[in-house]
Amino acid sequence: MTAALVAVGLLVLVLVYASWIAGRLDRLHARVDAAWAALDVQLVRRAAAARAVAAALPPGEVAAALDAAARAALDSGPAGREACENDLSRALRNALPVLPPGTELGELETATTRVGLARSFHNAAVGDTRAIRLRRIPRALRLAGHRALPQYFEIDDTANPAEGRNMAAGDGRST
Repeated sequence: MTAALVAVGLLVLVLVYASWIAGRLDRLHARVDAAWAALDVQLVRRAAAARAVAAALPPGEVAAALDAAARAALDSGPAGREACENDLSRALRNALPVLPPGTELGELETATTRVGLARSFHNAAVGDTRAIRLRRIPRALRLAGHRALPQYFEIDDTANPAEGRNMAAGDGRST
C-alpha cells in the first residue's frame, strides 16, 4: 500500500512538472513570436530608411546598389532574410562615406539602433526557449508539441550612420 502511494505521488509530481514546463515553453514561444514581430518591423523600417538615403545619393553605382539591397530586404521571405539584411548592411557601409554633406540620417540612425536592440531581444528569447527545449525531459515528452525549434537571427547590424557621417566629414573618429 505504501509503495503504491509513493508511486502515485511520484507520478503526480512528474505530471505537475511536465505541465509546468509545457506552460513555460508555450510562454517562451509566444515571447519568441512577439520578439520576431518587433524585429521584423524594425528591419522593414531600416530598409525603408535606406531607400530614402539611396534616393538622396548622387546617381551612380553606390546609390543603385543601396536601393537594390533595400528593395531586396523589403521583398525577402523568411528563408533568405538574413542574407538580404547582411547585403543591406554592406551596402549601407559602402554608401555612408559618399553621402552628400547635410544628408538627413535621423530615421536611418534610429532604425539601425532599433534593429540592434530588437535582434538582441529576439536572440535572447530564442536562447531561453532553446535552453528549455533541448533538455532531456521536454524532448522525451515532446512538451513543445510540433513547434519548430526557434533559430537565432544573426546579421551584421554594425553599419552605424552616425559613424559613417563622421568618417565622411573627416573628423577621424572611429570605434
